[in-house]
Amino acid sequence: MRITLALLALFSFASLSLAAEPGPDGLDYGDHKSVTLQVKAWDALGEGRYEDAVKYTEKCAELYEAEARKMQASLSAKPSSDVVNEYWALNDVGTCYFIRGEALTKLKKNEQALAAFEVLRDDLYYAQAWDPKGWYWAPADAAYPKIEMLEARTKADF
Repeated sequence: MRITLALLALFSFASLSLAAEPGPDGLDYGDHKSVTLQVKAWDALGEGRYEDAVKYTEKCAELYEAEARKMQASLSAKPSSDVVNEYWALNDVGTCYFIRGEALTKLKKNEQALAAFEVLRDDLYYAQAWDPKGWYWAPADAAYPKIEMLEARTKADF
């Protein structure tokens, strides 16, 4: 029994220390939950660490986009506030695409930013993001003026 408990403690400690190690790109992805990645992306964006914000959003999409797309396909309208949290992957991945678009715009990677915002508009349009002020907002709705601005810049570059 003591050996079993010792092994469990050892494996638990090893798992915790592995989770805390940075990824190959040097970023700490935390517990790899979609909400964690979204919060880290928001923080990086707010701190002007745009490349990091993009990497966090890419990790979120890599891990959860398939589930987000399933959730999107199951809907015919934006979920009401009493069930919106059931669509966690859709909400977090959609929000990450918005953050990615914002970060790429700051990096002057306009074509990539446009592509990120278009995923929201075309594929993840029922995603909702929580505003700490107390309400949900739709990243896809916020993406529309960004798309128009980026398309105008693209046309002006020619």
